[in-house]
Amino acid sequence: MQVTNLHKAEPFRLSGCGIGSYAFLAATLLSAAPAFAQGGGRKIDIRAVNTIDYNDNVVLNDPRISGGGTRGDVSTSPSLSLDIVLPRATGSTYVNGTIGYRFFKNYTRLNRENISLNGGADQRFASCLTHGEVGYTRALGELSDLLTTDTPQSFRNTQESRRFSADIGCGSYGLRPSLAYSRFETRNNSALRQFGDSNSDSLTAQLGLSVPAIGTISVFGRGSDTRYIHRLTPTGGKDGSKSYAVGVQLERSLGTRLNFSGSVNYTKVDPKLAGTRSFSGIGYQLSASYRGDDYSVQLSGSRSSEPSAIYFVSYNITTTISASVSKQLSNRMSLGVNAGRTWRDFAASSLFLNAPVSGSDESFNLGANISYSAIRRLRFSLGTTYSERTSNIQLFPYKSTRVFFTTSLAL
Repeated sequence: MQVTNLHKAEPFRLSGCGIGSYAFLAATLLSAAPAFAQGGGRKIDIRAVNTIDYNDNVVLNDPRISGGGTRGDVSTSPSLSLDIVLPRATGSTYVNGTIGYRFFKNYTRLNRENISLNGGADQRFASCLTHGEVGYTRALGELSDLLTTDTPQSFRNTQESRRFSADIGCGSYGLRPSLAYSRFETRNNSALRQFGDSNSDSLTAQLGLSVPAIGTISVFGRGSDTRYIHRLTPTGGKDGSKSYAVGVQLERSLGTRLNFSGSVNYTKVDPKLAGTRSFSGIGYQLSASYRGDDYSVQLSGSRSSEPSAIYFVSYNITTTISASVSKQLSNRMSLGVNAGRTWRDFAASSLFLNAPVSGSDESFNLGANISYSAIRRLRFSLGTTYSERTSNIQLFPYKSTRVFFTTSLAL
C-alpha cells in the first residue's frame, strides 16, 4: 500500500447510512509501511460547515425503521471542520476532522452526533522518522449492516471507533527498514449490537530499496489479531481470527503528473471459532493518479480480510474498485465525478444457527458534485449520489438517491 501524507488525508467517517464503516481499516491491515510525513508549512483551517441532504430511501428498505411510513427524509448536518498543521524544526503536529450533529426532519430517532477526529505527530531522529496517530469516531451505526433478523430497535445503535497507530522508518537512500503497529477498537451502545464489539491489532515489518530507474520496491510481512470481546458462542469459545500476509510493494512516480503505488500479498486467515471456514489467497492494494493542467484522474482497488461490521460474522473478504475524475472549470468552480463498487464475502461459524454462515453482498455507488468558491472564505457545493446494494443473505437490498448542498465558511 502506498505511503500517504496523513496531513492531507480525509478523516475516516461512519456515515450511518451506507456500507463502509471499515473501509479505512482494510487499508490499515494491508499497509506495508509507516506513514512518513511530507514537507509542508503551517496551516490553520477552521470552518463552519452545514450540509442539507435529501435521501429518497434513508431507511434503506427496512420496515422496522419506516414503520410503514415514507422512505425519504431531509436532514441537516451542522459541523465544525478542523485542518491544523503545526510544523517544528524536526517534525510536525496535526489535527483534522469534524465535530457535528445530524438532524432528520421526520426520522428524528436517527438524530445523532457525527464526530470524526484524527491527531498525530512526526519526529525525526537522525535518519529515522517516527510517527504516531490517534483517531476517534462516533455516529449512528451503519443501517446497511442491519440483518433482517435484528430486533426492532437495533437501528437506534450508536457506534464508536478508536484507532491508535505508531511507526518508525529509517533511511533516506538505499535500504529503508520500517516497523508499524496499529490498534482498532469498535464499540456499540445497543445490547445486541455489542456482539460486534471488537479489538484488532496489527504489526507490519517492511524492508524497502530505492531504485532510481524503477522506484521504491519493498517486501513486507504482517500479522493481525481480531477478537470479538462480547460475543457469546454455543461452546463458550472465543470468536475472531488471526491473519498473516507476506507481499511486495512498488511505488513509482513519473514526473509530477503520474503516480503509482501498489502492493500484492499472499494472505492466510485462521478463524478462532470452530465451524468457520478459513481463507488463503491473494490480497492487493493498488492506486494510480494522473494530474493534468486543469483535471485529475484517480483509480484504486483493494482486496483484503477485515473484521466484520455484522455481528456473528467472523470476518469479511472485501474487494473494492473505484475511480474519480475532477475538472477545474474556472478559477472558482470545479466539477467531480466518482464511481465505486464493493463486494463482501462473509465467513461465520456454523455453530451460530441464525447467522449468515456463507454468502455475500455487492454495493455500487455513483456520484457527482460541483463546487464554487464565492470568496476565499466561503464555499458552496451541490452534489448527488446513487447507491444500490444486492445480497444473498439476511441483509436488505436497496436503492437510494441523495441530493445535498453544503456551505463552508472559514472562521
